[in-house]
Amino acid sequence: MEKKVERRGRPKKLVEKIIFDPTKIDLCRGSDINFRDDLLIPFKVNNEIDLILSTDGGLMPGTNMVFVGGPGSGKSTLTLDILSSLTLEGKKCLYVSGEMDRKGHYKYCKRIPKFNCVQTLFLQNHIDDIKETIEYVFSLGYDVIGVDSIAEVLEMYREAHKCTLRSAESWFLSLQDKMKNGDNAGKYYTSFINIQQVTKSGDFTGSNRIKHMTDAMAHIEVSKDNLDRSIHFSKNRDCDKDYKIFFSIYGDGVHYAFNQEEK
Repeated sequence: MEKKVERRGRPKKLVEKIIFDPTKIDLCRGSDINFRDDLLIPFKVNNEIDLILSTDGGLMPGTNMVFVGGPGSGKSTLTLDILSSLTLEGKKCLYVSGEMDRKGHYKYCKRIPKFNCVQTLFLQNHIDDIKETIEYVFSLGYDVIGVDSIAEVLEMYREAHKCTLRSAESWFLSLQDKMKNGDNAGKYYTSFINIQQVTKSGDFTGSNRIKHMTDAMAHIEVSKDNLDRSIHFSKNRDCDKDYKIFFSIYGDGVHYAFNQEEK
């Protein structure tokens, strides 16, 4: 008599079948889309960088952009300079720090006092509840939010939720999309400046999904002697200009050397 062998192993994971519903397809014309008029009024930084942020001059509401560059290129300083300038102009801004603690930020602000006015969220204090903290703070409503950096936020989220990079990116991009569309307490069309590093060879750190799902990508470069710094956009849906802006960091903050130089 043949003996029956019991096979053991992981149970097969049930995959939920997605039923296609054609009634959910959203077809429209530009004339069918409506937003408030303030979506078309740029946030003026009131310096040379306005020239390349948008064709209208300044950072457009409801925009998410990425600042990429190597370590020490000036990504954080440039972002804080923009946020502080806009804060002093009466805009509601937030700086999300995933890499710097309160002590480091204190010394930063002592060196560049202009940055003192920017409201800041230190993620190191919220590692265990990273998702809930970010979602709650973002939902309060801001004109502009700077995130330093994408990699730190995604890594904290992945560690807390034991998920894939793709899942973390989906959460991050979906949340920003909600804020861009005014889905927050103040109905702000929030713009985002997301900081991301590049590798030693100059390649973007992260998946191409981040590149494709953002409205603009700026490249911040610094010379080997740290004397010459520049910023230019390889992609910007809000601007039809193709300029490289030069700047330096010394004394009380960021200083622009020339108005513009065509690439």
